Amino acid sequence: MFQEIMQAIKAYDTIILHRHVRPDPDALGSQMGLKAVLEATFPDKRVLAAGQNEPSLALFGEMDDIQDEDFKGALAIISDTANVERIDDQRYQLADKIIKVDHHPDREPYGDISYVDDQASAACEIWAEWLLEHKEELKMTDLAARNFFLGIVGDTGRFLYDNTSPKTLQLAAQLRTYDFKASELMQGMMTESLGQVRLKGYVLNNFILSEDGLVNTVDIPQEVLKKLGVSEAESHNIVQTPGMVEGVLAWIIFVAQADGSYRCRIRSKGPAINQVAEAHNGGGHAKASGASVYSQEEKEEMIEELHQAAKAFLSSQEK
Repeated sequence: MFQEIMQAIKAYDTIILHRHVRPDPDALGSQMGLKAVLEATFPDKRVLAAGQNEPSLALFGEMDDIQDEDFKGALAIISDTANVERIDDQRYQLADKIIKVDHHPDREPYGDISYVDDQASAACEIWAEWLLEHKEELKMTDLAARNFFLGIVGDTGRFLYDNTSPKTLQLAAQLRTYDFKASELMQGMMTESLGQVRLKGYVLNNFILSEDGLVNTVDIPQEVLKKLGVSEAESHNIVQTPGMVEGVLAWIIFVAQADGSYRCRIRSKGPAINQVAEAHNGGGHAKASGASVYSQEEKEEMIEELHQAAKAFLSSQEK
């Protein structure tokens, strides 16, 4: 598969790199890491990064100003994005050829070339493995290695989550041989604004625990984010907070949207939650998913479905 992708890269003079909306470190790390590699390897090609800038992750760099005509006769490479709805900059459809590289379960195949490895910890892991194995064809740079490393750090929770495999650690070790300040950068990723810290306090004071203690939920109104001066993207720092409570197996953070819907961040310490997310306009990994719901009734349905998944998991563990 790598050679097929490599042939496509060589064949196009303009390559436009995409990732998902509301990007996280893996989305930006895979996008901007690949950009650094392609620019170093093919200085005569135009390599552009598509999508909205995310101020909270500005360390990965700025997106390019891309015009409609730039897509004509171009190659679009989309990383870390499971379904077409979440691709940032839907003009990818104007490209001559589309490549998908992802690590989420392949519920919605797309692209002229598609490579999905749902056992990889991150899209950055996939790209790093390929590029480190083919250094004679593509130039890994210090900047690219930094971006791929930070993407892996982000999607593994600093190597805490069980998607961290021996291969993940081996690749991270190889990336660390390049020149970048890993400790300083990781400390920077852990640093939070005063508003983010106070948002954690809000979560700890306002979560709702199920009677049996298996499921935890919290609502984040838009008014709270505005009062604390925290953007929705910056609220990512609370995603693990409801799971800190002893005995909790799964949790949901409902973030209110301007249109009255709720963005749902769903996490688990064991139960498979992606099917719950898929039933509510979402999807993701077995223990980390996202979805959207559109009423209080649907919120309650999701909580009950998550509760049933938690109880089923607990029952299976007791057998």
